Amino acid sequence: MISSETFKRIKAVVLDVDGVLTDGRAGYGAAEEIKFFNMRDGHWMKLAMRAGLKVGLLSGRGSEANRKRAAELGLSFIYENCKDKLEGFERLLAEHGLRPEECLYIGDDVIDLPVLRRAGVAVAVADAVPELDEAADFRTQLPGGHGAVYEAIRRLLIEQEKLDSVMERYRR
Repeated sequence: MISSETFKRIKAVVLDVDGVLTDGRAGYGAAEEIKFFNMRDGHWMKLAMRAGLKVGLLSGRGSEANRKRAAELGLSFIYENCKDKLEGFERLLAEHGLRPEECLYIGDDVIDLPVLRRAGVAVAVADAVPELDEAADFRTQLPGGHGAVYEAIRRLLIEQEKLDSVMERYRR
């Protein structure tokens, strides 16, 4: 069981993209790759930023769709083409003045294992491969691309006692 104190140390939410922010599928048309992002996940990413957290992407692939979504949400960072996710994570830590224990990481596949092992809070989406269970602190009930990010961020905000303050604007 992960402690509230562990959650309270978190300063950044780091997200894989394919399989976490999307359901892992990509469509290819004549002009560009097409991905579908969950709007609720995006809204809760913005709520996390309003609560003072950094939120961003760490992806093994590069994609215009990823960059458009990151820009639309005003994310704190985006690291793409990270074939070695741990190397990308280490670069992110150095460039943003973070320690591994200050990051919550959400992943879905074995490429995410090295980062999950280092992050302060390690989250596997519901439909992640079973190999992530060895490193994940918890598995979401919702699958990637269908609210898993919302679920993890909501839990983080509750544990950090920030949910009520970010919800004030909606309770008028």
